[in-house]
Amino acid sequence: MVRPKKSLGQHFLTDPLIISDIIDALDPKPGESILEIGPGEGVLTIPLINSGANIIAIELDRRLAPMLEAEFKKRENLKVFEADILAVDPAEFGLEKFALIGNLPYNITSPILGWLLKYNSLITRAVLMMQKEVAIRIVATKGKARSSITVLISIFYDCKLECDVPPESFTPPPKVDSAVVRFDRHRRTYDIEDYDRFEKFVRLCFAGKRKTLLNNLNSAYPLTRDEILEIIKNICGEGQIRAEQIDLETFILLSKEIFARL
Repeated sequence: MVRPKKSLGQHFLTDPLIISDIIDALDPKPGESILEIGPGEGVLTIPLINSGANIIAIELDRRLAPMLEAEFKKRENLKVFEADILAVDPAEFGLEKFALIGNLPYNITSPILGWLLKYNSLITRAVLMMQKEVAIRIVATKGKARSSITVLISIFYDCKLECDVPPESFTPPPKVDSAVVRFDRHRRTYDIEDYDRFEKFVRLCFAGKRKTLLNNLNSAYPLTRDEILEIIKNICGEGQIRAEQIDLETFILLSKEIFARL
């Protein structure tokens, strides 16, 4: 067993029941392409290989990548690459459509979710383990748990909390609980002309979690407070609403009205 590196946020999954739950959630198919983030010692890689899917494993740890490659060198449906997933373009590996799986290091969960959004058109589904607090935000449909990432992910994916993962399922045990989330790429389309501009708008709406939508937007755009209040009242029905109370369609309507007045 390789000693986990604290600098890489490594916590190796060891619980066979959780491993089985993750594989069942992904439901790998023979012949399909699957990209695995951070295979570690290969506890997910082994059942993925045995499913008959074609696996591309991206491992940042220079100790583990050659070990995995050597261990599974006779398995033609696995390719191991030493790389940083955040710097990976799926086109480099000839991936046009693929499923994604991984146990995410807590310290780079947000950037990886950004990567998931960037390549959404290629990812059919994903099963990712992360800090439970983040998982709850992602799947939240209402209430204080909602955040900008909740809204942005819902543009492309339907999300489901698959299972909770206690600290004792890892070596070494992390100090927080984890959870597994499944992301399914849906086919709905939304009237968003400029995704980057809309993403910035959504993040500004959540900039101050304790602030109302009016107060967040009032400091973000060169409109008068009364103008912004009028827009919010017309679309949301009240002026003191918070971003966590608004659904995706309402964010789109608000952004269009505000952008039209700039």
